[in-house]
Amino acid sequence: MSPPIRPAGPDDHIDVMRLFDGALLETDPDRIKQQLLGSRGCILMAGADRPLGAISLSTDGIDDRPTDWADAVHVSAIAVRSSRRGQGLGRSLLRAAAEWAAPRSLSATFDDRVEGFYTACNFEIEARGGRLWGVRSPGVD
Repeated sequence: MSPPIRPAGPDDHIDVMRLFDGALLETDPDRIKQQLLGSRGCILMAGADRPLGAISLSTDGIDDRPTDWADAVHVSAIAVRSSRRGQGLGRSLLRAAAEWAAPRSLSATFDDRVEGFYTACNFEIEARGGRLWGVRSPGVD
């Protein structure tokens, strides 16, 4: 059974930062705080008693994304505890993110190490400026 996924709030700040830091992700602490308060996007967290994964969704504009993705909600970070990787939790977080973002698309930037994950999650991917960019249209599962 998949763990519950819920919007994270200010009381989850430490747990969210530990997840993202543990995954060695560069995050903006001020943006994270604002997302936990419900502005500039949101953060969704998996797990009831113990946080198992989280995804940070940004509604801020990203200057260098393709113009046809300008309205997309951007996945600025996603992390799953190492003990839970490969069990579909990341895909569940992305599905929940797509539901939260609807009717907008999701966009993400990433490197080739995780390209297979984003492809499996139905992102259309293109190389741009040394990074990979992906977009997931609403209603795709």
